[in-house]
Amino acid sequence: MKVYSFSFSPTGTSAKILRGINAGISEALGIDVNYSDVTVKLVDSVSFDPEDIVIVSGPVYGGKIAPIVKQRLKCLNGNGARCVVVAVYGNRAFENAVCDFASFMSDKGFMICGIAAFVGEHSYSTAETPIAQGRPDIKDIEDAYVCGQEIARKVMEKRLCRVDPALLKEEPSPAESLANFKNFVMNYQQEQANSHKMYLPQVDISLCDECGTCYDICPTGAIPTDGHNVDATKCIKCCACVKNCPQGARSFYTPFAKPLSENFKLRKSPKWIL
Repeated sequence: MKVYSFSFSPTGTSAKILRGINAGISEALGIDVNYSDVTVKLVDSVSFDPEDIVIVSGPVYGGKIAPIVKQRLKCLNGNGARCVVVAVYGNRAFENAVCDFASFMSDKGFMICGIAAFVGEHSYSTAETPIAQGRPDIKDIEDAYVCGQEIARKVMEKRLCRVDPALLKEEPSPAESLANFKNFVMNYQQEQANSHKMYLPQVDISLCDECGTCYDICPTGAIPTDGHNVDATKCIKCCACVKNCPQGARSFYTPFAKPLSENFKLRKSPKWIL
């Protein structure tokens, strides 16, 4: 048996959670976990054995697993290997993301034996509009480690078996918060229907030293070598360029940031089923 893990993690949150899970598994089983970061490159074609375990993590965008995650993992061939899927969301809701992610991996030939939803700092979070700011924090990483230990225990007891992704339920948000956000979304959609506006990361030329960091870390190649003029057809608003710019030269405004920050302040906890 071998254990593999793959994360798509433009801003590092999904990777931190997965590394915590990996640490729990590795310590309990006494083996190394083969970890791959697939943020900026496609996974090479890989086939697994039925006794292998594969853990995948990726961010939730708008209540769905980011489509690019599927593109990055499309060359995996499960062959009946056991799989744990981990969705990382920005403290609002994971909605159908877990089930969608699990369905995709199942179609790739994996047996879904675990599902999890963890919270990570939202891509749109800023100092002015904090959304799950600083997460995953120490408590989240501890929880991820515990999740990994539980996976390992199930393996040792030969009880890591198929699970139903639909059984993982949301931690509810206050009714008022949900109503406020729903009203915002309806108004936003109406405004966009009347006059469509595209929101993209911006760069302050006076601060940019063209170091190339944003170009290197952009998962979709939406940023040219000079770091300017983001390609709207490729940008997925992951904000990797914003959060990783050494000079603080990049920013991203979206009208979603304020209502997300105002309505989803209550801390949500990680959830998983094994």
